[in-house]
Amino acid sequence: MEGRRFSFQRLGLLLRRDLLSGYRSTVIAMLAVGGFILIVGVLAAFGPAAGGVHRGLYTGLLFLGGFIVTSMVFREVRLNAQGIHYLCLPGSTLEKFLSKLLLTAAGYGVGTLIFYTAVAALTEGINRLAFGHGHPFFNPLARDNLRSLAAYLISQSVFLLGSIYFRKLHFVKTVLSLVVFALGLMVIGTSLARVVFKELFIGPLLNLQPYMEELSRSGELQAILGPLAHRFQLALRILLASAVAPLCWVVSYLRLRETEV
Repeated sequence: MEGRRFSFQRLGLLLRRDLLSGYRSTVIAMLAVGGFILIVGVLAAFGPAAGGVHRGLYTGLLFLGGFIVTSMVFREVRLNAQGIHYLCLPGSTLEKFLSKLLLTAAGYGVGTLIFYTAVAALTEGINRLAFGHGHPFFNPLARDNLRSLAAYLISQSVFLLGSIYFRKLHFVKTVLSLVVFALGLMVIGTSLARVVFKELFIGPLLNLQPYMEELSRSGELQAILGPLAHRFQLALRILLASAVAPLCWVVSYLRLRETEV
């Protein structure tokens, strides 16, 4: 199968197969989530006006729901009968991988945006008809929502890797791996800080107050820290977009290839 040329037709068939498999569970999950959003949106209409109610619900559905769905996408590969059937499907490893990637990244991300827009519109319609007021309508094209979608497309790649890398408890093990990785970075960062800023350490703590007071008195606090924070944020975004997601995609593909062999 690896010797075949890439086929958009086979990719389309794999996408259709992945999309339709378990569609009943998907419909039930959508009804349950939609009902939950509807209830929360209606109940929130009795409280203080909070324009962020839909923003918070959408963000939770996008990231938490997307990460859980993504972490389970390659589960059938690890099941005996289903795994053999999946590995024997007509299509190359790349086509199978792209099908799962497109479904959990762009498919889930854009689908969630459309789904939430429809449910939020229904919720606010009920609020206005029943109570005469409601929360601001959810705007799917708002900058914050589009930024969240872009952040999801990048961050879900980690859980895609966890889905094919771990045999069981994919979501839990991926989260634990991220925690361990973050703790490792903290240890390394703290060790480097003790070397570079050793004169500012008081015991185990880094005391930046004298340095900050000096910058404040000289008027350089905003002039130095502002651009520095902006550059750090920009560098982090570029790193995530150009390195983390592609690296996870490549490793996930190679892992799937090893599994098929």
